[in-house]
Amino acid sequence: MVRIAILEDDAQDLASLEKCLHQYETEQQESFSLHSFSDPAVFLEGNISDYDLIFLDIDLPTMTGMDLARQIRQRDSLVTLVFVTNLEKYAVNGYEVDALDFVVKPINYYRFTSMLRRALRSITARQPREVIIQTAGGITRLNVVELYYVEIRDHLLIYHTEQGNLNAWGKMSDVEAQLVPFDFARCSTSHLVNLRYVDSVSGSDVLVAGTRLPISQRRRKAFYTAVTSYLSRK
Repeated sequence: MVRIAILEDDAQDLASLEKCLHQYETEQQESFSLHSFSDPAVFLEGNISDYDLIFLDIDLPTMTGMDLARQIRQRDSLVTLVFVTNLEKYAVNGYEVDALDFVVKPINYYRFTSMLRRALRSITARQPREVIIQTAGGITRLNVVELYYVEIRDHLLIYHTEQGNLNAWGKMSDVEAQLVPFDFARCSTSHLVNLRYVDSVSGSDVLVAGTRLPISQRRRKAFYTAVTSYLSRK
């Protein structure tokens, strides 16, 4: 089931959007859980990660849809955002908050379905991915989104995460095979980097979530290619 929040203060526009979503559900045999909000402050009191897709009216009471989107992004970098607006020009800056697209009122259902298909693909691609780590204390499930990079020292694997470090015994080659599908790349023999957290690359160094790591000469070309490829998809 896809969890959808709708930020819309106009009852007629809300009904129109909900009608399109219900029609798509029926035609495509999808399942949506819809939650509507007219007040951005009430929405922000809840847990944004409860939703996979958020529709934002540009013109909301107390704040603009763009301002609300900025607050959402401070708390959740993954949820898919779509703006809803009367005037197309007001949605062109959606790239600032990594918005997927925008919907112009009154809603054209056929254009809407094209956008919604892309949104659903985006949601699938952004689903949290987990890896299993065997630590000295037992087995730990780790969401790859929370992992900055992996370091190896004398066969000790150190997983640098948002919550701190996890230590495990193993081979970097095995970890690399496990994590490369999730946009990780080796910058050196000792470091496997989550490309999501690459802040900058300069010469023989890469800044990852505030930590500077070396880029080895042997791996430089492949690592630069991996970073460029990742950024071109974002």
